[in-house]
Amino acid sequence: MKSISTNTTPSSTNAALTPPVQSPKAALGMSESNPALQTTSPEITQGVLNSLKKQTPDTESSCLVQIYPTDVVAGIINLQKEDVVIGREGNVDVALPDSSVSRRHACIRWENHQHLIVDLNSTNGTLVDEADIKQCTLKSGNTIRIGTYLFKYLEAGSVETQYHEIVYSALTRDALTGAMNRSYLMESLGRCTATAQRRQQPLAVIMIDIDHFKSINDTHGHLAGDEVLTTFGSRFIELGRNEDLFGRYGGEEFCMVLPSSDAERAKQAAERCREIIAGVPFETHAGPLQITASFGVVATTPSRSDTPQTLTDRADRQLYRAKEQGRNQVCVEES
Repeated sequence: MKSISTNTTPSSTNAALTPPVQSPKAALGMSESNPALQTTSPEITQGVLNSLKKQTPDTESSCLVQIYPTDVVAGIINLQKEDVVIGREGNVDVALPDSSVSRRHACIRWENHQHLIVDLNSTNGTLVDEADIKQCTLKSGNTIRIGTYLFKYLEAGSVETQYHEIVYSALTRDALTGAMNRSYLMESLGRCTATAQRRQQPLAVIMIDIDHFKSINDTHGHLAGDEVLTTFGSRFIELGRNEDLFGRYGGEEFCMVLPSSDAERAKQAAERCREIIAGVPFETHAGPLQITASFGVVATTPSRSDTPQTLTDRADRQLYRAKEQGRNQVCVEES
């Protein structure tokens, strides 16, 4: 499946979402106040880019770049040799106004010619590449989670190149889940649809929704919701074939595109995903949570004149049917 992070390489031991098929790889290129429900729209993306462009990273020193949420608060934080304290309020160098962030949450320090991040006994912990840390030496490209905020650490000497990669990623990817954002997903689905029609091949679309997601946020908090979304995205990306696409359609709704796949093959893929999501609890700061998801499956054939929108609309209707019938199941459009 098209992956997002240059640090994320799907394991060759992972089972594919669909049975092996002989097909060419797709010729593709490389929400409200709760941050967990936000997804990247063209308007929000442009706002992120404009905010980042107002600040220029110092290429001679390391820096942190905020990549999530899309409402930019910190932007670029140039790091020197002085301590940088990050927290919610009070006497801190970087203030992140969110209840998931402790008053004094973490500190970036310069020791032995390298930057360290130290957790200051925060309530929700400090994570580096999703690992809970007390103290950690930072390496270029590390993702730092402080509450619901995500930052990329860029090391002096590689700042300019990696900064441009972050800006490009903001145009195409959802930083929280690692999935394509909606606009890039629909653009890619358009290319897949045209290719399927030209080559007279089938194409399947699966719409996916995390069951009872609102109650997760209401019961365990938005940070737990973010953690569920992050794990949800990573599980799907690791399971997919290289030609499969995975995107965040909006909020807790996702979309998979399976080139050269008919409805039966897509149903098998959806069932496997459903079992994996339901079978392994999601680790969060609130403890392990049992998560399920509902799936709506459709497929197009060369004889149909489907567009990206008609395909996702049809799959959405099947998803709604799966929800109505009790959730945690797969519904396939009848041919």
